[in-house]
Amino acid sequence: MLNKLPTDENLAARGCLLPFMCSLCNMNEESSFHLFFECTYVINLWRWFASLINKQLHFQSVTDMWNICNRSWNPQCRLVITAAMINIICTVWYARNQLRFSSRKIHWKSSLYIISSTALTGNLSKVVASASVSNFVILKRFNVRIHPPKAPNIIEVR
Repeated sequence: MLNKLPTDENLAARGCLLPFMCSLCNMNEESSFHLFFECTYVINLWRWFASLINKQLHFQSVTDMWNICNRSWNPQCRLVITAAMINIICTVWYARNQLRFSSRKIHWKSSLYIISSTALTGNLSKVVASASVSNFVILKRFNVRIHPPKAPNIIEVR
């Protein structure tokens, strides 16, 4: 996200000239923004993700992606959504490298192991969820156990 990945665009800026074509769609030049937000491969993943969180997603810049986390999610849901977005980025990079270096095309639907990776993050966290039905629905879509807050200690006073 800091333009450090060796995409064709970044390699060309460093003096390494390569064919400037996206490996996943073979339609546009490979820039970081195209690869992670505009390529047809990743558009399908973002649509799938948007359907899970019940939101419309429009990315004009990388910061738009992180602004999704700034919505009114409870802490556990925010962690799960952040983990899902990171897993989407990792999945796209993995699919791109598999196609480019091993000539193995990975269909975007087979990349939906994102749910299991995200569930692992959400279930191992100690972050507490608050009472919000919409947040609970999102957590259940990612197969995450809900960490309810601890019940308060009730002290009897006579």
